[in-house]
Formats: sequence, structure tokens, C-alpha cells
Amino acid sequence: MLDALLPQLHSFEIIEQMQRGERQAFVRVPSAQLFSLLGLLKQSHGFVTLTTIACADWMEDGVFGLTYVLETAERDRVLGVQTHLGRDGAALETAIPLWPQAEIFERELHEMFGIPISGHPSLGDFMLEGWTHTPPMRREFDTLKFVQDTYEMRGGREDNQDVREAIRRRKEAKKAAAAAANGDAA
Repeated sequence: MLDALLPQLHSFEIIEQMQRGERQAFVRVPSAQLFSLLGLLKQSHGFVTLTTIACADWMEDGVFGLTYVLETAERDRVLGVQTHLGRDGAALETAIPLWPQAEIFERELHEMFGIPISGHPSLGDFMLEGWTHTPPMRREFDTLKFVQDTYEMRGGREDNQDVREAIRRRKEAKKAAAAAANGDAA
């Protein structure tokens, strides 16, 4: 797929490319070229469906990795268009003029990661009504601290066990019992 597509994208700076099978590929471009490329892919190359916008928080690199997953009407090609966006409040342009369904994906990016979306008509509360803390999908958000500071633990849970430790003990006891049974049978 990329062999046929890349020559037609010569005016874009393709930072990275990856072909995954015959019908799936990924390209990464600078964020300044993202929406020009998305528009061209929709208008001239048949990528008419925005399936999702995924985000990964690469805190150590100071960026969010965004992937716009596009698909053709025939569902015969899938292209992930990736870009990096600074974690320091760099704004992202809305994709709603290209794909109306981008509204929901962008609201989630804004609320869960704190990414500003310029040109978006409704970035109010989406899932987290009245949320004033660090966006919960950012890696610096401390879930355990939030729960401990926000909620009271129910009574009767004082004997809570570390689940992993309890599972490990159960597995060891099961192995010991199996070994003892095998020793008795021999």
C-alpha cells in the first residue's frame, strides 16, 4: 500500500513509515502538516472514514503520540496517520470539518489527556463532570493517591490482601499439593 501511496505524498515530510501486511500501514508527519495530509487523504485517496483517534502519553519524551486511524469506504485499506504533539499545552486543530465523528474523539482527548483542540465547538464536560484534577490518562496522574484522597474505604476491608501475592500463594500451595500427591502415588 505504501509503495503506491508515498510517491503521491511527496510534498509531506514523512518522518516514519511502516507497512503492516497488504492493507494496513502507518506514516508519521510533523504536527504542522497533519491536517493538510488528512484532508488530502480523504479528498484524493479514498480514506473517507475516521475510525478513531488514539493517544499515547510519552511523558519521558515530552510528547503525546497521536494516531488517526483512517479507512477506505471499501474497507480494503487502513492507514494510521501519526504525529507527536508537545505535552506542554500545544493545541491540535479540530478534524470535525473532515469527519464529524471526530467531535467525540477530540472531546475525549481534551478531557482525558488535557489536549487543547482549536476550533472545536464543545469542549465542556464530557465524561468527568466537574473534574478539576490532572487529566486521568496523563501518566503523572496518581490513581491510588486520587482514590485515597477522594474516597473513604468501606468498613470490613481491613484484611485486604495484595491480589498478586494471594494468587502467588494459592499457586504455590496447589503445586505443593500436586507434588505431595505425586510423591504418595510413586
